[in-house]
Amino acid sequence: MKREAAIQLMNETRHSYDQASGEFSASRAKFWDELAFLLEHTTHDDHVVDIGCGNGRLFPLVASRHAHYTGIDYSEKLIAEAKHRNPGATFFIGDATALPFPDQSFDIAYSFAALHHIPSLALRAQFVKETARVLPVNGIFVITVWNLWRAKYFGQLLHDAIGKIFGKNTFDIGDMLLTFGKTKQPRYLHAFTKNELRKLLESNGFRMQDIDIIPRKSGEENIVAVARKIN
Repeated sequence: MKREAAIQLMNETRHSYDQASGEFSASRAKFWDELAFLLEHTTHDDHVVDIGCGNGRLFPLVASRHAHYTGIDYSEKLIAEAKHRNPGATFFIGDATALPFPDQSFDIAYSFAALHHIPSLALRAQFVKETARVLPVNGIFVITVWNLWRAKYFGQLLHDAIGKIFGKNTFDIGDMLLTFGKTKQPRYLHAFTKNELRKLLESNGFRMQDIDIIPRKSGEENIVAVARKIN
């Protein structure tokens, strides 16, 4: 996918989250219980960055670990929701492919259900490189993406792949649009495999520590990876 098309898709997804921010935030009132164990990687006084933080629902868990929290998201409206819900936290509006933080600013980075919204391999690689940049050597990166290679999504994946073949979209294979909310806001998604996520992390500054697929109570699934920054 060309960079111009990827940036346009990213801007359109940002706009969709702005438009549906209230409804989306209400659907994410608390952090997923089945992934809360991942906060065991955070210890007292760690400096934590939450990339693609949405409404900041991770903040209470980080605060319970007595760590310092910073959230960043490209949706202005979701950041407004985050500030309203979590007045004690620090939030920024910003782009995960160009983080507005100095090198080695944080001890640990979390990113839940954000990377799959980034179009093109080049921009996804930049996302991971930027995360590596703001961590020290051996700093931990905990990341999840939705597992979309499942029967319920095959129809949409096939539809959008056929659209690419006939020039109706600029997608790469594994890309698709899904809608959210009452107003059916379109969101770009990339369907990752475990091996693809592993390769992306290991090619852009990290050593894999663990990767798995974890089911949610809703019936959905997350690919969850824990990696450490290499020198």
